[in-house]
Amino acid sequence: MKLKHFAIAFGWSILAPWTLAQTPLKIVTTDQPGGGMDALIRPVAEKLAVTLGRPVVVENKAGAQGRIGGQAVVNSAPDGNTVLITVQAGIVINPHVYAWPYNSLTDLAPITDLGRGSLILVAPSAIPVNNFKELETWLKKQPNGKVNYGTYSPGTLSHFGGLLLSQDLGIEMTAVHYKASGDLMKDLVPGVVNMGWTSPAGPIAQLVKSGRLKAFAYMGPKRLPVFADIPTIRELGHPSVEADGWIGIFAPKGTSPDVINKLQQSFSKVLALPEIRAMYLNFGFEPGGTASPEFAKLVESDWQRYGDYVKKINYKVE
Repeated sequence: MKLKHFAIAFGWSILAPWTLAQTPLKIVTTDQPGGGMDALIRPVAEKLAVTLGRPVVVENKAGAQGRIGGQAVVNSAPDGNTVLITVQAGIVINPHVYAWPYNSLTDLAPITDLGRGSLILVAPSAIPVNNFKELETWLKKQPNGKVNYGTYSPGTLSHFGGLLLSQDLGIEMTAVHYKASGDLMKDLVPGVVNMGWTSPAGPIAQLVKSGRLKAFAYMGPKRLPVFADIPTIRELGHPSVEADGWIGIFAPKGTSPDVINKLQQSFSKVLALPEIRAMYLNFGFEPGGTASPEFAKLVESDWQRYGDYVKKINYKVE
């Protein structure tokens, strides 16, 4: 029997391996091009293409608190060719607050975490203070609600960072919500907004180094190598404001466990590369790659934890 006829007889295609190798893996992210999360994803995508031996494309679908990107992946075929990379809020916080078109726990299959990290508090260079103590004094002198802070979407860690700081200092600040982190940065530098908690990845380090932004505190538990002189919010005497977040990788429901496992192993391999680890750790972002069952447990526990927190503070859509 000729190879061609043998292959057809057994339901195989002699073109299948070549065809699969040419099928791109699409990474849908809920961040804008050039945003903090986008800056973490693209180097991984480049290395992942080598690991998988197939093209990897990044598609940015920002907005609607993560619903647009999430819905695109939920509606995708569960064939391992499309994954979602999104912040924690888009999975375990915002669905408790907004009308959500899908169930984050059942319509998406957790693959692994891209990594875990926190945010840095920055303000335009024109703000008349130079450290957190001066900032705290200045904030308390302002009329309630006059000072605003930018967020990269309601319900995100950047938003809760502002809420927690306001509560801890006993002041009122006004949240200004943006579509994604890139939009926030565009308004932070010229002083359209007074301050904001934002990812230390992307352009932040250069903006601070050049003096276009001032950095005051880090929300995570340990100082960042790239911002070694910036104290943690706990060091500054405000431990109740401390918070960490994660970025997760998900597939559409119905994706086979074997495919999920292969994707997890591939992402884990790339995230363990020395150059990727060094870049992530420099920005205070712990590289992920957690086993899928363990990551799924984290998602479920955070779903409950943040659901309870939203009820506790009576958080409403702004």
